[in-house]
Amino acid sequence: MSGDKELRLTKTEYAILKTLLQNKPHVVTKSVLLDRICAETPDCTENSLKIHVSNLRKKLREANGKDHIESVWGIGFILKSE
Repeated sequence: MSGDKELRLTKTEYAILKTLLQNKPHVVTKSVLLDRICAETPDCTENSLKIHVSNLRKKLREANGKDHIESVWGIGFILKSE
């Protein structure tokens, strides 16, 4: 994820991105992500996680035109290898 654009992430989005980066190239389960973001967000549910990931994807795509986060159906999310 290289680029010159500055990203403004919420604490929750940052926690998600940090967790995905720390676990690259492995899939991070939804339950692990929920555990990591619960301290940052009061609405710690699977639906809110999907919204935060969607917002993060949009910001990353706007920064460099690429999709970096892939959903693994029924399990969680993974950072795509470039």
